Amino acid sequence: MSRGIERAFAEWRFLSLTLLICAYLLAAPVIVGKWQVQMLLEVLLLVTVLVTVSANPGWYRLRRALVVLWLMSVAGTLLSVFSVRPDLRQWYRTVELLTSVPVLAVLAAGMLAFVRHGRRLTIDSIFATVAAYLLLALLFAQIYLCLITWEPNSFTLPVDAVDRPAHLLQSDMTYFSLVTLATVGFGDILPATHTARMLAMFQAVTGQFYVAVVVALFVGMYSSQPRERRQDDDPGKPSAASGRVAACGENQEPGEC
Repeated sequence: MSRGIERAFAEWRFLSLTLLICAYLLAAPVIVGKWQVQMLLEVLLLVTVLVTVSANPGWYRLRRALVVLWLMSVAGTLLSVFSVRPDLRQWYRTVELLTSVPVLAVLAAGMLAFVRHGRRLTIDSIFATVAAYLLLALLFAQIYLCLITWEPNSFTLPVDAVDRPAHLLQSDMTYFSLVTLATVGFGDILPATHTARMLAMFQAVTGQFYVAVVVALFVGMYSSQPRERRQDDDPGKPSAASGRVAACGENQEPGEC
């Protein structure tokens, strides 16, 4: 029973993780309260760390580094939520946001490493690239929120950033980050400063480059699959072994052919 559960988890872990990330993106705007949203993000990061580490058993050294980075992110969140000095609130917020950036970056890289080291193209490897894509959007959203912390006029929003609740502001930046990464650009949120424009431009280039790399990776994985496996997927085609038996004859030894 336990082996069956472990096998099912290994086959569908990134599909489950992608659904969990999508659930977070849908739930974050309706959760009232800054600390609830941030702690939900930390829980999501912890689950993502566990899934990514399980998918990369060779990450002996990076396991500790990932845990340390996640603990730093949790510490930054706690400092921001329970800050006792209002004059240092901006610094606490900056630590909270920027400590999650390396965690998201390493996790996205780990998912792509899992796909690259895979021998076959599977549903789970496809969803691993989707999960990494969503993590990149969350990564840039954290950077944009850090910009707003120090310069509230960095973006043109439907409602001023100063008057916007923290959980809705984070949802706005996640939305802007995702549509920028996908190079959609609806135009309802616009970068207003030079730094914000440069970051948005860099993210758009990253999104295009990501799609190109993933497509090339999938094509290479499919073309490198053994021909026998592809023939096994199509029962109508004879395998290479059956072709050799037919050419040699059923009554002859393999060494005589």
